[in-house]
Amino acid sequence: MQHKDTELIRLIGEPKTCLVRESDEKDGHFDVLAPAVGLYDLPPAPGTYVTPGSFVGYLTIMRRYYHLLIPEGHHGVVTHLHVRSRRERVEYGQILFTVSPRAETGLVSEFKAGEPEKTATQDVPEGMFAIVSPTDGIFYRRPNPQAPPYVEPGSKVTQGTVLALVEVMKCFNPIVYPGEPEYPAVGRIARVVAADATEVKHGSTLFIVEPA
Repeated sequence: MQHKDTELIRLIGEPKTCLVRESDEKDGHFDVLAPAVGLYDLPPAPGTYVTPGSFVGYLTIMRRYYHLLIPEGHHGVVTHLHVRSRRERVEYGQILFTVSPRAETGLVSEFKAGEPEKTATQDVPEGMFAIVSPTDGIFYRRPNPQAPPYVEPGSKVTQGTVLALVEVMKCFNPIVYPGEPEYPAVGRIARVVAADATEVKHGSTLFIVEPA
């Protein structure tokens, strides 16, 4: 089992920052582009408010997968997805989705510009950080029922540490500690919020992390 866990971590690449360009829609809208050729999966839902460092999907390149992040200086509400199928092949610079810099887009959304995601940050003590689910799915704390959890309260974590899995349509997506700059370089699991083998929603808190 240790070998399988090591193999899983080995297949997780360093997070990649998406490219951006002005959208044809103008008025401050911008397109988020693929930073490399690969298979794109788990885009943010229309209406999602994204900020610098927000997780906006996975890019699989030669069986290694990478978290995609929003670059510095860009934020807004996702208005339109250009890639809709699961694990669709994308080219370098291909448009993934379009973002409006303003929240008042007419979309029904729980997210408001300038406000934190309520489901993602509820009950997070000051000085601590929430690890949230990037998608709806089933949350698993361990790689199989016989294995120990990936992490326990008190476990130290660094960038790339696998914390759990979220299953979406039989595809098991690892939840990985992102590290700096959004989180402490070395963190400690303060609390496991989600129960093992239960349904979670996009943006719901899975773990509370404190600086180690």
